[in-house]
Amino acid sequence: MRWIEAIFSALLLVSLNVSPAMAADADTIWHGGSIVTMNDGAPFAEAVAVKDGRIVRVGKADAVLRAERGPATELRDLAGRTMLPGFIDPHSHFIDSLSLADRVNVSAPPVGPAKSADEIIATLLKAAKARSLKTDEMLLGYGYDENLMPKDRPLTRVALDQAFPDNPVAVIHVSMHGAVLNSKAFDKFGYKDGMETPAGGVILRKPGTQELQGLVMETAYLPMFSALPLPEDELAAAKAGQMLYAAAGVTTAQEGATHANQVEQLKRIAAQGGLFIDVVSYAFILDLDKVLESNPPASFGKYNKGLKLGGCKLTPDGSPQGKTAWFTTPYLTGGPSGEANWKGEPGLPIDAMLAGTKKCYDNNLQVLFHANGDAAIDFLIEAHEKAVGNGDLAADRRTVCIHCQFVRRDQLAKLKAYGIVPALFTDHTFFFADTHVKNRGLKQASVISPMKSAAAMGLRPTNHTDAFVVPIDQMMTVWTAVNRVARSGRIVGPEERVTPLQALRAITIDAARQYREEDSKGSIEVGKRADLVVLSASPLKVKSMAIKDIKVLETIKDGKTIYRAPE
Repeated sequence: MRWIEAIFSALLLVSLNVSPAMAADADTIWHGGSIVTMNDGAPFAEAVAVKDGRIVRVGKADAVLRAERGPATELRDLAGRTMLPGFIDPHSHFIDSLSLADRVNVSAPPVGPAKSADEIIATLLKAAKARSLKTDEMLLGYGYDENLMPKDRPLTRVALDQAFPDNPVAVIHVSMHGAVLNSKAFDKFGYKDGMETPAGGVILRKPGTQELQGLVMETAYLPMFSALPLPEDELAAAKAGQMLYAAAGVTTAQEGATHANQVEQLKRIAAQGGLFIDVVSYAFILDLDKVLESNPPASFGKYNKGLKLGGCKLTPDGSPQGKTAWFTTPYLTGGPSGEANWKGEPGLPIDAMLAGTKKCYDNNLQVLFHANGDAAIDFLIEAHEKAVGNGDLAADRRTVCIHCQFVRRDQLAKLKAYGIVPALFTDHTFFFADTHVKNRGLKQASVISPMKSAAAMGLRPTNHTDAFVVPIDQMMTVWTAVNRVARSGRIVGPEERVTPLQALRAITIDAARQYREEDSKGSIEVGKRADLVVLSASPLKVKSMAIKDIKVLETIKDGKTIYRAPE
C-alpha cells in the first residue's frame, strides 16, 4: 500500500502549494510585514519561505512558519515594511553603469548640479582638479540637456576649449544619443570641420560656416560612442554598476544596445562570476553579424552565469527632447540646426533596418525597436509586417516597442493585434514633458507613454528609466506613471495616469513577460526564483505624491541579500 501513501503525500503537498522537492526546511522565512505578491490569484501574503534560492511557500504567517521552519531556518522580521518581487528593468543601458564612476555628472537638478553651460564647465573643472587630470587625458561628462539652458545659451566647443585647451573633453547628451565635444575630442575621434553629416545624423555648425559647433547626435555620434574605452578593471566596474541597480531594487537589468566588443566584455565578466544580478543583452543591429560569429542564434535566450543574450536592437529614430525622434508632422520649433518643416528622420537606413529585422525574425531572435515618434512606430509596424511576410503576424515573438512615447491609438491597436509589447517611459512626464509641450504642442505631449490607454486595450505595457538618461529609481518611475507631474508642476495627460498597482505590474510581472521569464520571475509565487525587494512603505498605501520618497531597504537575488541600505 506504499504507493497509495506516496500518492496521498504528493496530493497533500500540492494542496499546500509546495512541491515535493521543496519539502525540506526553508533556508529563510520573511514575515511580519506587508507582502505584495503581484500574483492576481493571491495578491497579498503574510510570509514567504525560501529554499535554495527558490520560493517554496507563500501565505499566512502561522501556516508558513509551521510548515517550513526548521532548526537552521533564518527568520527575517520585516517589522511592518513592504516586500515585493525584485524589480525588473524593461530597458536601460547596463554597459554604461560600468563607466559611470569615471564620468562627471553635469545633469540639471534634481539629478545633478548644473543649471547652465557655465555651471557644467565649473563642475568639470572641479572634477579635473580632484582627479589631478593630466595633459591629454580625456574627461567625460554626462547629462547635458540644451533645453534646460537659460536664454538658449548651449554648451559649445569654444567654451570647452577655453576651459580645457590641453585635454579632450566631451559631455554626453541627456538622451545618450549624442555629445558636445571640444577640439581635442574632435581630433581624438576623427571629426573634421567641413565633414559631411552622415545619413540619420546631426552635426551642429557655427552659423554661416562648416565649422563644428560642438554637438553631434545619432549616427554622427557613433564614431565617438564606438571608440569609448572599456574599463580596465572589468570586475570592479561591473560590481559598482550592478550596485546602482541593486540599490534601486532591480534584480534583472537590460543592456539595451550592445556592440560586439561589449558583448565580449559582458561574457568575460560573467565567466569570472562577476554578475550577481541578471543582465539581458541585445546586440546592436549594425554589429549583429559580428556578434553572431561567436554567438550563434541557438545560444541566445538562455542565461549563462547571469548573462543572457536576448536578441537584437534597432534604432528607427532618436530622442524627442533632442529633436531627432521621427514624426509624421513637423516640430513646432524647427530642427536641431534650425531646419524648417523638420519632422526628424530615420535613425538608420531603412533598407538596412528592414533587412536586419528579417534576419532577426528568421533566426527567432527577439527584436527591440527604439521608436519614439509616430513615424518611427509606423516603420516598426511596417518592418514587422514585411519580416513576417505570409506568416502569422500575431505569433508570439515578444517584439518590443522601446519608449513608444508618441504612439497613436491606431498604432496601439496594431501593437495589440501583432503581440508587440509597448515598453513605455513615463519618467519623460517629469524630466522632459515641458520640452515636449514646446516642441510638439500640449495635445500631443499630454499623451506620451499612454499607459492607461494601452492597458485598457488589453496590452501589457512595461515602464523603464532608459538609464542613464535618467537615474535608476524604480519608485520615481512608479511615481511618474501614477502622477504624471512635470518639472513645472503641470499635470501632463491626467487621463493617462494609472493606479500604483498597474505601475508596479510594469516593472514586475509584465516586465518578466517581456523577457519570456514570467514563469520564473515577476511575482512571489511557489517555484519562482527568490528575487525580492523590501521597501520602507507600500506604494499601494501611501499618498500618490509620496511614492517617490519610498526607499529601497534591501534587495534579495535568488534568496541572497545583494544590497542593504545604510542604517
